[in-house]
Amino acid sequence: MNHQHDRALGALYGLAMGDALGMPTQIMSRASIVARFGAVTGFEPGPEDNPVSAGMPAGSVTDDTDQAVIVGRLLTGSGGRIEPLRLAHELLEWERAMKAKGSFDLLGPSTKAALEAVSRGVPPEEAGKAGATNGAAMRITPVGVAFSDTPLEPFLDRVAEACQVTHDTSIGIASAAAVAAAVSRGIDGGDLEDA
Repeated sequence: MNHQHDRALGALYGLAMGDALGMPTQIMSRASIVARFGAVTGFEPGPEDNPVSAGMPAGSVTDDTDQAVIVGRLLTGSGGRIEPLRLAHELLEWERAMKAKGSFDLLGPSTKAALEAVSRGVPPEEAGKAGATNGAAMRITPVGVAFSDTPLEPFLDRVAEACQVTHDTSIGIASAAAVAAAVSRGIDGGDLEDA
């Protein structure tokens, strides 16, 4: 039995299941979530008055999982590297497909601004210089699955590479690095305290 493989699957399944559990509460404050749901203990449909998840069936994943799948696919298809322009094109294509389906679950503000800049001809290595939201952290799990966090320097290079086009800021990279390192420690058999 390959324990690392099982833990890697667990990390990816955990991402998708946590995302689906949180889907109906997107953009809601903690107080609003408590007032509407109490504690979220199972899959719920997207509330009709939620501007992001309205109409989404219970158990649906959001852009968090979809973007992580894109990152994973890019890692496996390119020898473990994420080419920024390729990531930009994949994210734009994902959003086009979501709009065509009539979804309101689209790219976040930093990602959207960076990709619009790339579309206007801004180099991908410059586009993410204002990305201070959580987009890179939400899609970074595949990097934590694919790479050990030791030695630290090459690990951080992979994280920064995955952040560059949309969240190339200290806070964007730091938050993504924290998530990826926690995932990596778990894959290597560490517990919560190790993470």
